[in-house]
Amino acid sequence: MSKHRDRQFFIARSVLGLAAAVLVGLVGFIAVRAGGPAEADDTPVIVQPSANLRAAESTTAPRLSGSPVATATPSRPVSPSASASSSASPSKSSASPAPSKTSKSPKPSPSRTTVPPPAPQDLSVTYSTVSSWDRAFVASLQITNKGTQAHEATITLTYPSPVSIGGTWNARGTSSGNTITLSGIQVGPGRSITVGFQSGKGTADRIKPTGCTVVGGSCSVS
Repeated sequence: MSKHRDRQFFIARSVLGLAAAVLVGLVGFIAVRAGGPAEADDTPVIVQPSANLRAAESTTAPRLSGSPVATATPSRPVSPSASASSSASPSKSSASPAPSKTSKSPKPSPSRTTVPPPAPQDLSVTYSTVSSWDRAFVASLQITNKGTQAHEATITLTYPSPVSIGGTWNARGTSSGNTITLSGIQVGPGRSITVGFQSGKGTADRIKPTGCTVVGGSCSVS
């Protein structure tokens, strides 16, 4: 803005100066023509410009006061991509810690069960029917211990029909349905013992056991 005003002032001042010079030259030329050549002398004639011309010069070209005002040049626009990239770039998130490895608990070892040694097969039992009648019978059993230690024998007898034990000797006896059990039989090492019982039966026929077992030995029916 100040440069433009300076330029206008310079142009106006030049025009006024040129007009004044032309006017002075014209006045001098008229004066020389009016006086003639005989009246001319060596003293130059200076013609002052009129008051109106000075006033016009002073009013046409105003004087600038103060220092020129510097105009601010527009700053370079910031690129939106640059600002966006600088402000909107996400910060790197810290990596989450890796889960710690859990130690595997040791598998419990299976407990070893102690299997007792099998009972020695030292006993031998022989069953026989002593007598039989309409609704009862008498039986005896011979038990032999072939081992070197004493045994308490338990014998189980199974019949084809229901039986009911009456009396026993050298043993304790129980009956249930078709079964008779003899227990509490003490047999020393290398010894034999005979036990017996009387039992009722549900048939008039002669019967004998279909099964005979003894703990720690074998049993046979004759």
